[in-house]
Amino acid sequence: MRVTVKDVLALLPNTKDIYLVWDGSVFQRSPFNALDVDAYGDYMVGSICPTEEGGVEIVLAAQPVKVSRVKVAHSIHSIHK
Repeated sequence: MRVTVKDVLALLPNTKDIYLVWDGSVFQRSPFNALDVDAYGDYMVGSICPTEEGGVEIVLAAQPVKVSRVKVAHSIHSIHK
């Protein structure tokens, strides 16, 4: 089952301190406005962790990417071809 940030936020309407975490760093903190939900709402959640202060950390799912599978443009001209 895939759970999104928007799904988790809908389940936590009365939680004051909600943190979005990616790669070990908090990058967004509640309260979330419509623009925040639009920007991050469809991201898949990897885990949900309680904080010591009674808040919640929503940890975004991260997938490692191998360098050998990433195509790199060697020049600006090859990007548009």
